[in-house]
Amino acid sequence: MITVIDTLDDIEKRLKVADGNTLVVFDCDEVLTTLSEQVWQARNHDFFVKWCADNIANFSEEALYEIATSILVSSKNLLVNQRMPELVESLRKRNIKSVVLTALSTQPVSSIMDPMAWRISTLESFGYNFKMFWPSLADKHFKEFGEEYPPAYGSGVICCGSIPKSRCLMAFLAYANITPDKIIFIDDKIENLEDVRERCGLAKIEFLGIRYTEAHKLVSIAPFCANKIRYQLTTLKEKSIWIPDSDLEESLASNSKFEYQLATPEEEISTLNTNEQPVSVSKLK
Repeated sequence: MITVIDTLDDIEKRLKVADGNTLVVFDCDEVLTTLSEQVWQARNHDFFVKWCADNIANFSEEALYEIATSILVSSKNLLVNQRMPELVESLRKRNIKSVVLTALSTQPVSSIMDPMAWRISTLESFGYNFKMFWPSLADKHFKEFGEEYPPAYGSGVICCGSIPKSRCLMAFLAYANITPDKIIFIDDKIENLEDVRERCGLAKIEFLGIRYTEAHKLVSIAPFCANKIRYQLTTLKEKSIWIPDSDLEESLASNSKFEYQLATPEEEISTLNTNEQPVSVSKLK
């Protein structure tokens, strides 16, 4: 079963069915944390991917990962919901195991040499401590996948990279030597939920998938403007510098060589998913 939920209250209701034989699995980006940057908003994902395809020579997953990771580590992270760390802590108090399952790779990039350590540190800075669920479980690289930079586990976080989340989760279960009766997986992407649901079916594990969409309704500091995003991405590509939304207007004003004619909001609005109503972004911690 997969259900779509956009409030933390509804997630809490769903988690009431969890017990000591349940494993609760959290995606990270757009579930535990997000960015206020306009380019990172879920509603602008297609625009971002198309820009990368049009502007990065010999476009590949690796090139997109380099760009995306550079934005991720150069921007201010936010909590999707201020109460989410409390929810995670409530699971620990109920003796319900939990783990983070993120698509972040262990592959170093120019902006960060140890992505897993960065991810763990960022989560901890917001009050998340998933290691408390697995205090005696040592870190591990899952070399059986045959990757140069294999999926890895560390401090309650599983980094998957290009390997499907379902396969990494099953590798973790084998490593941790646990067989839950039920897995509750919270992710914002339906394809990840369907992937894990299928694998749980094969393993005879009861599954509840929650597509958590609250982050899809958050708005950035700057109103969406495709040409401004192009300027940010072009600067990142050419100078390896990410200009955050908060500094964008000042940077544009000082750059007389900016080649794009900035579009009006009316000209840009067609690129937005107008079926979703924006809400205010969570305050920075």
